Amino acid sequence: MAGLVINIGTLILFKYFSFFIDGFINLISLFGFHANPINLSIFLPVGISFYIFLSISYLIDVYHRKLTTVSSFFEVSLSFSFFPIILAGPIQRPISLLPQIQNKRVFNSAVATDGLRQILWGVFMKVVIADRCAITVNTIFGESSGFPGSTLVIGIFLFTFQIYADFGGYSNIAIGIGKLLGFNIMRNFAYPYFARDIREFWQRWNISLTNWFRDYLFLPIAYSVSGSIKSDRILTLKTELFIYIFGITITWMLTGLWHGANLTFIVWGLFHGFFLTMNHIIAKPRKRLLKRIQIRTDNNLLVLADSLSTFIIVMFSWIFFRSESVGQALTYISGIFSSSILTFPHFYGMKAALITLLFVVCFIFIEWLGRDQEYAIANLGQKWYKPVRWAMYYCIILVIIYFSSKEQQFIYFQF
Repeated sequence: MAGLVINIGTLILFKYFSFFIDGFINLISLFGFHANPINLSIFLPVGISFYIFLSISYLIDVYHRKLTTVSSFFEVSLSFSFFPIILAGPIQRPISLLPQIQNKRVFNSAVATDGLRQILWGVFMKVVIADRCAITVNTIFGESSGFPGSTLVIGIFLFTFQIYADFGGYSNIAIGIGKLLGFNIMRNFAYPYFARDIREFWQRWNISLTNWFRDYLFLPIAYSVSGSIKSDRILTLKTELFIYIFGITITWMLTGLWHGANLTFIVWGLFHGFFLTMNHIIAKPRKRLLKRIQIRTDNNLLVLADSLSTFIIVMFSWIFFRSESVGQALTYISGIFSSSILTFPHFYGMKAALITLLFVVCFIFIEWLGRDQEYAIANLGQKWYKPVRWAMYYCIILVIIYFSSKEQQFIYFQF
């Protein structure tokens, strides 16, 4: 318990102290009381959320005897701060990383080659897709109130791929480096924008974080609440549904808060919690309806409709994630649904944005072709004549060099 208090307390002190203090001051001001804000002149350690989550998972797994206590301080410390993953994940828990640290690793040329290929794809995602998208996104979100709805759609569409290529690119680089060093780092993205519903999206997006919150927050909450409820219904809801809604709401509110001390992140988390709840409620009735009207779940039109609707829901959620305030997000959304959405988009840097859009379309196509692989180019060209395959790799390198834009920090470094 002391370990959990220390870890959670440290996280609150560094990330949320000012957020909670400012909220408290604003609350008491409603009752006529006034207080001066307290500012702590401290720097946020890079990757603090990640290594604290790793530490918490170690303590809980040891407590539940899923993992035996490790006597080596060096090995435990390394599992908390393994350099490829510490800045932005994946959250490779000590229960799976420690055995790899303790066991002897043997260099495997085939695995190392695959790791280099994955690093190459990760760099392409970051430099060519994410960083180029960032330029247009920063322009549009920086002055969103002055742009027509058509331009705002381009802004959020590009941010949707910026954050995926940015975070997914980092994960591919981290996993590839792990392979070079003989470590098997868990997959963190599985083509999330091809998901058919919001539940599947979160089974594909930031998999390590989703699983962490499921195992250490949602399931304990659901188990604890279910043990204290004896009736069949709570507030007219079936007990099972009430427990699910309660657990999802708390989990996703905290998931949003984990991303940052801002109401925008909390709204973003609750937004996803709401749609996960709706998906849970309609899942069985939808299945019965499809069976009644004799539409197979693998019907191509149904798959397309499901994927597009899920993509649109996720895209709108990113507006809250990217905005500086809830007010800006709501203004952005209202701008999209105005009559100006029918106008021709215009903004500074339109030509560069069109090139970026072409790259995004190519990126989507390559991801679709490689959707059954660990990463998009894992098997691309493996059966080609060797000079042709190497020509493809050099082509990717030249594209990275020639079309790289102004360096942009990884988005998840701030978390």
